[in-house]
Amino acid sequence: YLCGKDEQSGRSFEHRRGWIRERLEELAGILPLEVLTFSVMENHLHVLFRNRPDIRDEWSDEEIVRRWRRLFPKYQKGQLVELTKEELKALVADKKWVQERRRRLGHVSWLMRCITEKIARQANAEDKVTGRFWQGRFSCQRILDEAALLACSMYVDLNPIRAGLAKTPETSWFTSACERIQARKLAQE
Repeated sequence: YLCGKDEQSGRSFEHRRGWIRERLEELAGILPLEVLTFSVMENHLHVLFRNRPDIRDEWSDEEIVRRWRRLFPKYQKGQLVELTKEELKALVADKKWVQERRRRLGHVSWLMRCITEKIARQANAEDKVTGRFWQGRFSCQRILDEAALLACSMYVDLNPIRAGLAKTPETSWFTSACERIQARKLAQE
């Protein structure tokens, strides 16, 4: 169990579900996408998002460079290296580099890489191992109409209940369904 409890050793890895949830939130603030619903399970992740290349294409070249640097920060001797004006200017001037980064910012494979790579590094450091976090490559389905969107959303929201991890959406932690319910309760108070 990558994000669950190991019954044999008694160790809990549930805190990693929080890592994944936080990474999704971080990426939603950088990439041109809207996270519609998600469910972080013990050994896999469901995420339904809307890719927004229309928004990405409106970003200036400078914005592309800044967002790329947020995704892939530079470190020197363990310290974060800030993007200098000179480096920003040089990168913006490299139109081919900017064009490729613009394309990647709107690509599903790069989104998944950005999720899995950081989580793998954290888990590997914690476990003192190397390798991938999830065993297989992700799968992706394009949602073509509102009926499919509703069906997919319900599947993702109810997955922890089907898996026996929760009894109700209100108790299915690390899901957007639970977060929406909690937010609504707070708004009503």
